[in-house]
Amino acid sequence: MAVPAMGSPPSNTYLETGASPAIGVKEDLRDLIYRIDPDTTPLLSAMDSNPAHQINTEWIVQALGAAADNAQPEGFTATMHVVTRPTRLGNYCQILARTVGVSDTLRAVDFAGGQDEFNRQSILKGMEIKRDLELAITSPFVKTGTDPRHMAGLPTYCTQGKRGATGSMPTGDGTNAGTAGTAYDFTLADVNTAMQSCWQSGGNPTLGLMSGNIKNYFSTLSQGGTGNPIVAQNIVSASPTGDLTIQGAVDVYRTNFGTLQLAPDRFMPAHQILLIDRDYVELAPLPGRDMIQESYAKTGDNSQGGVVFEGTLRVSAPLAHACIFDTNQ
Repeated sequence: MAVPAMGSPPSNTYLETGASPAIGVKEDLRDLIYRIDPDTTPLLSAMDSNPAHQINTEWIVQALGAAADNAQPEGFTATMHVVTRPTRLGNYCQILARTVGVSDTLRAVDFAGGQDEFNRQSILKGMEIKRDLELAITSPFVKTGTDPRHMAGLPTYCTQGKRGATGSMPTGDGTNAGTAGTAYDFTLADVNTAMQSCWQSGGNPTLGLMSGNIKNYFSTLSQGGTGNPIVAQNIVSASPTGDLTIQGAVDVYRTNFGTLQLAPDRFMPAHQILLIDRDYVELAPLPGRDMIQESYAKTGDNSQGGVVFEGTLRVSAPLAHACIFDTNQ
């Protein structure tokens, strides 16, 4: 009597044979696997990390009273001033996961590159989660506490910047993304005005993130011309010191209220520019949940696992940042 046949492999298990066989098992391929992958994550790389300790992570934002003429009489009797109350903000921890299943045969064969294919695929899944995380923190996603929980992105905390006509800015607490307005061609004056707003609120943005299309358009603005009074002295290149000249690619933009490092971001939404003060935004992973590799229970002749991140974005001073929405570019 024949031994009963086992069940089919779990869905999406990576096999050496079948309709979609493994790529890289030694045949005539070179022993080295070349990987070209746009895993650059500028905001994620620029932020500090400070752990969260609750699923709903909260923090206090304290504003100061406005400066005023303050001259008191000698021997005065104290009069109590109005207390400036803090604002309580928060964000929810989101679970990001990418899974992988590999047949045990595939793990046993001599694989090009000399790596265990399960481990190699797990590394790739971790890189994919970094990109997912970059998308999450640069997008105007609102926070959601119901399962599956969703963190709010940085744009939903930005009340300063610019929106197209008929549009409205977010409320600034992660619960609202604002209303889209009429698309327009942004100008350097828009960037300067947003920088001034942050400066007046005590912020100092040093990083400007934008899509590739906006980065190209920003470079054309640096070339002067009709309606654009900004000239070479405002545009500098992040290269060895030398005479200031107008460059085709703008790396740093010098405003009246600070210098911005300009970086294209492959994963942030189109049509927006984020101006970020890195001192007042951080990643907040839950302890033991920061890009961990997991191995799942065996269900047959295969290995299953995944990479998991659980955490949130903490915007400790929303007025230190700005977002320019609804650009045509």
